[in-house]
Amino acid sequence: MTTIFKRSILGLAITSTAFTANAYLIGEENDASVEVYGVVSISAVNYGAENESFTLENETRVGFRAAKMMTDSVEAFTQIESGWVLDNGADLGNRDTFVGLRGDDWGAVRFGRMLTPMYELVDWPYSASNLSRTFDRGWRSGERYTFDRKSQQVRYDSPMLGNMVKFSVSGGNGSENHDKSNFYGGSVSVTPTEMLTLHAAFETAKGTIFEDAVAGSVSVAGAPVAGKSASIGDTSAYFVGFELRPTDNFNVLAAYKGGSYEATDKGSYSYQEREIDAYSIQANYYMGDMNFRVGYADQTGKEDNVKSKDMDSTSISGEVGYSFNSVYTFLRLTEQTDSTYDGDLMVRVGTEWYF
Repeated sequence: MTTIFKRSILGLAITSTAFTANAYLIGEENDASVEVYGVVSISAVNYGAENESFTLENETRVGFRAAKMMTDSVEAFTQIESGWVLDNGADLGNRDTFVGLRGDDWGAVRFGRMLTPMYELVDWPYSASNLSRTFDRGWRSGERYTFDRKSQQVRYDSPMLGNMVKFSVSGGNGSENHDKSNFYGGSVSVTPTEMLTLHAAFETAKGTIFEDAVAGSVSVAGAPVAGKSASIGDTSAYFVGFELRPTDNFNVLAAYKGGSYEATDKGSYSYQEREIDAYSIQANYYMGDMNFRVGYADQTGKEDNVKSKDMDSTSISGEVGYSFNSVYTFLRLTEQTDSTYDGDLMVRVGTEWYF
């Protein structure tokens, strides 16, 4: 049985006279390149709330990449990745998992589960050093005007054009599989000079469903809320940012994003509309193998055109890290102020390295 499956596709041509089976191979033997890769990432963190102790957060992930040339200019490729090791482990495929085609001259197209073009910028580098607690809150129920990954997505990434411009566009199904629930997004990066990169992105979705407790959704507090029925509506968001690198060992980054949600069916939620604005600023200084980073992020929001303190959030963050032969070990301190934390100091100590 093992010998049979070494061939990619096996066809059997049986002659009518001799009843002999002749193997006919479509394509070639398995000559695809396969890579196992991953990130080791674990930290001990105390969020600073009263009576809260340190906990381990394990973001270690592993993945598989494979590629095979279809023609001289077209390569087929795939990726399967797991991550976020929770109490019940991590599911293979819960992170970016897709198939696609690519070429040096025309870019790449992917099909499956992957980061949206906008979130790819929001997540890194603009949410570094735990600024994500303010600048990356789109995953929270009721604030979900942006998405991180979409599972039924078609995405195109261009090659670098004129050594200056690169863009991505994507689209796919929304929360449900029908024409009234969909998602579209895009991003563009422009590098007019070696020291400056400009970013812009947008995304829009129709028929987004905020699941109710019965469906096992996650609420703002991180657990299902009994008795909440789903809110269904439309989201939109946009993003602009820049990275300035005046020297090789120093850079400054800043970004702004705005988003909105308008319910077509409020369900058990009290509001019809939500609007949110956020910005992020940080600076990084590298001194040999050591890294110093400081940052600030702020978010404000409105419910039905009235300012809502529930969506107000600020993060002031500092980080010092050292790379021991590419094993990065760090200490992060973040003062968090929002509806849950009142100026509480979060302390995170961890290590990250790639393989």
